[in-house]
This record gives sequence, C-alpha cells and structure tokens, in this order.
Amino acid sequence: MKPVFINFTDDEGKKTKSFTTCSLKTGMMDNIFDLAERADGLEKGNVSIAEVKNFYGDLKSLILLIFKYQFSLEELNEGVEQAELMKAFSSICNNIGGEMKKN
Repeated sequence: MKPVFINFTDDEGKKTKSFTTCSLKTGMMDNIFDLAERADGLEKGNVSIAEVKNFYGDLKSLILLIFKYQFSLEELNEGVEQAELMKAFSSICNNIGGEMKKN
C-alpha cells in the first residue's frame, strides 16, 4: 500500500505533526467499504444530522485503527481539520481501488 498521511495543525493552520501508515490489514476492508458506501450516500441524498454524526464517529474510529493508535481520539478531534480527515480517508479508498486494479 502506498503511504497514507494525516496531518495535525495548530489554530493558525500550521502543521504540527504528521503520521503515516503503509499497512492495511484485510480485516479492515469491510469497515472501509461500509464507510465508503455511507460517504457516497451522504453526498447524494438528504440525510439526518444523526446519520452524519454517526458517520464521523465511525470514520474517526476507523482512522485510529488504520493508523494503529499512533494518536488518541482526543488528539484527532483537537488537531485534525475535517478536510484533512476526509483527505486521509479518500487516500485509503484510492489505495484500495489501485490495488484492486492491479489484480
């Protein structure tokens, strides 16, 4: 898998930390596919605030797992912009798509 990065920033938008992962275990694939499907649904339809909140909670849990708990949920919540969270998830999904095309 190509490296996936997630960057932490301060209140002024300056990068303070960067974490990477290069490994994606098979057991996480179902969770990734489920979240990707839910993300697609969020973009396409009217969804409730509760559905969006649940999606982001599940996404943050998955990011912690994929990055092997190199940082805590509190650190993620306080140090990562929403756009950066989605960028990391998109990179993970793109890596999966690229690997599937190779086979």
